[in-house]
Amino acid sequence: MNRLGIAGALWLGAAGFAIVMTLIFRTDPLQWVVTLAIGVAAAAVGLWLIARPSALVVSASNAVSVVWIVLYAVLAVLQSGELAAWTTDVALIAIGGAAGFVAYRAAAKAKLG
Repeated sequence: MNRLGIAGALWLGAAGFAIVMTLIFRTDPLQWVVTLAIGVAAAAVGLWLIARPSALVVSASNAVSVVWIVLYAVLAVLQSGELAAWTTDVALIAIGGAAGFVAYRAAAKAKLG
């Protein structure tokens, strides 16, 4: 699997983890909707990176990565009093950030059409 495929797999893993954590633990309706939406977007980008890597999908990955990091950083601050929630949000920041970084670096080294 090439590096863009690895980034896609990371996005799929991050999306799956985020969606499962949302369905199990989140109770606030706004957090529920927003985290599910970003999870679905991350899964779509992951599948797109695996199926048809291109400069456009790397740009989408970059955008999703920024939104992902900001969203989960805000949630980590809001939930700083709950250790389990805070730890989960920080782990999601790391996984999503890694996925975005891997896609960015892979695109920098590849010729994409």
